[in-house]
Amino acid sequence: MKKLLFALVLAAGMLIPAFSQEKATAKAIWDHGDNVSNLTYQNFVISRIYDSSDAYIVLYEKAGYEVGKVAIPKSWAYQGTTVEAHKTHKLFFRNRIKTLAPMMTVYYKDGAFYKVILTVSNNKGDGTWAVAPNGYESGVNQDATSIDVSF
Repeated sequence: MKKLLFALVLAAGMLIPAFSQEKATAKAIWDHGDNVSNLTYQNFVISRIYDSSDAYIVLYEKAGYEVGKVAIPKSWAYQGTTVEAHKTHKLFFRNRIKTLAPMMTVYYKDGAFYKVILTVSNNKGDGTWAVAPNGYESGVNQDATSIDVSF
């Protein structure tokens, strides 16, 4: 009898706090308040990069079996050692580890083009890299401020 009474008191002691708590309103997963970045990005798998005299011509995979082409001016690459030079360039290279496919990541800030990162092997003998044919004109505008990349 004492054991039964003790078990009932113990069970009531455990259940009362559960019922006395106010029900918290569920916050949406995507609602982060003011902690939202203005940066977005798109990743593309790179098929080939042609190194020409004035630009990198990148062939990337699009949806389905299509291949896209974009010319990235070499003048966008980081040149210099100052912090200002680092802030103004738009082309970054990131070393690719062997288990990953070569990737192109295009960043947008407030919906406008911001910068591009090529994750490729530093070794120009890698199968991703190729030299553009002699005399190839990329037609890239060195003063361009953005590139057009689509799925």
